[in-house]
Amino acid sequence: MNRELNTLWEDHWKSSTLEAVQKRYQLKEIFPNLENPKCLLKYFILAHIYNLNTSELLKIEITLLDCFKSGEFNKNELYIVFFFKNFFSVTFLEMLDESMSPELLESWNFAEHGSNFSEFSKKHFDSLKLSLQKLSGVKLILFLRKDRSYKGRMVLIDQKGKIISDAVGPWSLPALCKGRENKAFFMPNGQTPTGLYSINSVMPKADNTELFGEYRRLKLDFKSRENIEEILSDSLLEHPFWKSAVIASDLGRSLLRIHGTGLKNKKFYKKYHPFVTTSGCVSMRETSKFNDQRLLLNQLMKSMQLEETFLNEEEINGHLCIIELNDEKREVQLADIENLD
Repeated sequence: MNRELNTLWEDHWKSSTLEAVQKRYQLKEIFPNLENPKCLLKYFILAHIYNLNTSELLKIEITLLDCFKSGEFNKNELYIVFFFKNFFSVTFLEMLDESMSPELLESWNFAEHGSNFSEFSKKHFDSLKLSLQKLSGVKLILFLRKDRSYKGRMVLIDQKGKIISDAVGPWSLPALCKGRENKAFFMPNGQTPTGLYSINSVMPKADNTELFGEYRRLKLDFKSRENIEEILSDSLLEHPFWKSAVIASDLGRSLLRIHGTGLKNKKFYKKYHPFVTTSGCVSMRETSKFNDQRLLLNQLMKSMQLEETFLNEEEINGHLCIIELNDEKREVQLADIENLD
C-alpha cells in the first residue's frame, strides 16, 4: 500500500483552496507509482474529493470493473464503491450490477439497507431489551441523534430489561459520538458507527491523558455479523442500526474506546460543548465540573456487584449498543429514553 496515498486517505478532507491544490499535486505525483488495484480505488475516490480531473479516471474504472469480474475485489471494495457511487459513471455502475456474483449482490443490498435511516421505536427498544437478556455482563445503551453535533445519552439495562436506577432515579450520562474529521462511519477517524459492541475491560493504564483524560479507557470490540444475527430478534435485524459497525469492521476500523479527555472545548457556541470530538471513539465529559468517565467506570463496576477499585476496572465486561434514536434537532434527554421504556 502506498504510504503517501494512505496518509491522504486517512487525513481530514476539509481543505482550503490552497490545500486542495496541494493535494491535487500530490495525487498527480503519486499516480505513476500506483499498481495495486486497491490503491487505484482510493486514488479514484481522492481524485474526486479534490476535484482532480484527469483522463486516467476512465481507465481506472475499467481496471476496477475487471477486478470485480475476476474476483480480485471482494465485499470490502464493493462497500467503498457503494458509499462513493456518485463518483462513478452510470456505465460503470450498470456493468458492475450486471457482473455481480450473488455474494457481492447480497453485500451491496446489506450496505444499502444499512444506510437507510430509520427511527428507533418503543417496539424496537422492547425487543432489544429482550435480546440483551441473553448476554452476560453490563448492558449499556447509548442513544444519539442522527446529527452527531447533538449530545447523546446512555443508560444501563439490568438482566430483567429494566433501566438501572440509583438513589436519585434512573441512572444516565451524556456522551458524544462525533468524529472530529466529520468523515463517514466507515472511514478511518470517521463518526462512531452505530451497532452492537463488546465491552472488554479497560486499557492497562491511563496514558496520554491530554488526549484521553485522567481515567482508563474502556475497550470496545466489534462483533461479527454472524454473532449479532444470533443475538438480535428478527425485528431488530430488519432495523439498520447494527449494520454500520459490521461494515466499519470489515473495512478495517478498530481501536474504538470510551474515554474522557484533557483537551478543552473553548467553542462555547458548539451544540456539543463542553464535549470534545474524537477520532471516532465515544467521548465523555471531563472538565473542572465533570468527571463522567470516572462515574461511568464506577457505575459499571457497581452494576456487576464489584467493589469500585482500580483493579476491578479490569473486570468490566459486557455489551454496548449505539443507536440513532431519530433526527430531532436537540440533545437526547433521559425523558426521551424513558418514553421508549
